[in-house]
Amino acid sequence: MDAQAIDKIQALVQASQIGHPGTDVPTMLVPEGYKLASLEKYQEAPSRYRGVFSTRSIEDFAEYANKQLEAEVFVDTDDMDAIAFFDLGNPEAPGHAEHRASLALQKTAPYRAVLSAHENAFGQKELAHWIEDWHAHIEGESTNGNLLSPKQLANMVRKIEIKAASERTHEEGDWNATRTGLDAIDASTGTDTPAVIRLTCLPYEGLPLRTFDLRVSILTDIDKPKVKLRVMGLEGIKEEIAKDFKDVLRANLDDDATLLLGNFSKQ
Repeated sequence: MDAQAIDKIQALVQASQIGHPGTDVPTMLVPEGYKLASLEKYQEAPSRYRGVFSTRSIEDFAEYANKQLEAEVFVDTDDMDAIAFFDLGNPEAPGHAEHRASLALQKTAPYRAVLSAHENAFGQKELAHWIEDWHAHIEGESTNGNLLSPKQLANMVRKIEIKAASERTHEEGDWNATRTGLDAIDASTGTDTPAVIRLTCLPYEGLPLRTFDLRVSILTDIDKPKVKLRVMGLEGIKEEIAKDFKDVLRANLDDDATLLLGNFSKQ
């Protein structure tokens, strides 16, 4: 037997003699060069249930959670996601938090289109194509209060003209502005102009329909007209959508499930 083997045997003997190091957490001394190996994979069944269920569907998330004996659900309304723990336990009887489900909502295509259009300046052809792409969700309103179909909206956008007039003005509107002290710019499409593009869609699957009013204005300080869209009250709508998320999730979960706003991480 070589010296290295003798040293290892002596280290093991010393570790066994020390026994419990006196910590609150079960521990033992292991000599350098050794590692712990789990035999769980050789057992007939695992020592405890582990697994993570991931989905983008509120309905499926709730269905999975409702099948468990207990569920602690934490909802993040900023990121529009949630996580449920089924073995979290409590301070008196803590669990390992190894069985859980995660929900991450995904913006629908029309909602992503609304967000990308916000505060964006479109060329005439570009905006007309945007309206045509989302025509199933769109209606419009003109400056005279007339309802406009997607086709009428697209045609109006294509017909925008910019005219210069030598007059002094200090006013600025959605469809006119002053370029210099004497040179005023006016944009029009004829007798009427589009004022609002109204797009209705599901922001996320499983949440209620939302209508977004996009105010139409034109940038007249350039030779080639650009049409700018702005979602009115966007931040307030986002807060309402976040509240819808919590309310819909609560309605789908059983009464014995705990639902809290915030995040939880196991230390």
